[in-house]
Amino acid sequence: MITILAVLYAAYAFVYFYSYRSGYSLLRYMYKRKNINVYLSIELIFFILTSLVVFTNQPLNWVVAILMFMHLIGIAWLVANPKNFYEIVEESIKTDGNLIENTVVGSLLISSMLVLFSGIIF
Repeated sequence: MITILAVLYAAYAFVYFYSYRSGYSLLRYMYKRKNINVYLSIELIFFILTSLVVFTNQPLNWVVAILMFMHLIGIAWLVANPKNFYEIVEESIKTDGNLIENTVVGSLLISSMLVLFSGIIF
């Protein structure tokens, strides 16, 4: 299950990177207000997968647990206060869209590597 989660993080990063390099930004598509259901669906998928890893592995995998809580906080923030979420997203994309694109790809790849590394440790 850990390998599947790591591969999904890496594939998600690759799709973002490839779409950005080919001239279409999937990240900007995902962060539009009208696509809130698509973004929430993907966050819920990652939350469910990380929850399965955390609650089925013994001993507790702290790395995946931190990722699970990050997904949970993102979902809760988006559901509780979508206006604030989208204001911050729009401001950061206006400031430096290239940096945001690269940061998201990098953080997803780091998450993938951390999940793989946690599978070796735990």
